[in-house]
Amino acid sequence: MKTIKQLAEEIGVSKTAVRKKFTPEMKTRFAETTPGIIYISSEDEEYIKQSFSRNESETEFSNISANQFSEVSKKISDQFAITETLIDMLKLELEFKNRQISDLTAIITIKDNQILELTASLNTAQALHAGTIQKQLTDSKPIDENLPAEDGSHMRRWWQFWK
Repeated sequence: MKTIKQLAEEIGVSKTAVRKKFTPEMKTRFAETTPGIIYISSEDEEYIKQSFSRNESETEFSNISANQFSEVSKKISDQFAITETLIDMLKLELEFKNRQISDLTAIITIKDNQILELTASLNTAQALHAGTIQKQLTDSKPIDENLPAEDGSHMRRWWQFWK
């Protein structure tokens, strides 16, 4: 009979892993000789060893050959190379887009300046036009309806038919 610690060292696993393999029937058969030390029967010892050997055979890489390992490794390195190439392409595309944005920003700045110049020209033209109209209004003589016309004829209105 071995202790849990001895069995765990023999198999190469932790004591906790060995305890997890206990079935409820196994727990009733323990014979504790000293407090804190559990001895496992030879039948239970074989059961636990077999359960660990089954788990090892079920793992993905336990029975892999060196050739298969190199193939898997090559596939992983190829995927890594593809990923790096993709990252490099995305970086170049990002740089190109940044240049496009800076070019468009420069064009927008130029257009803003042109709009400001055109607005100033328009304001100047409107002021000139308003000044011209004002000058025309002040230069022309006001027409007063109550004054006689320059040709000597009086202006008559319909209610003033007697004149």
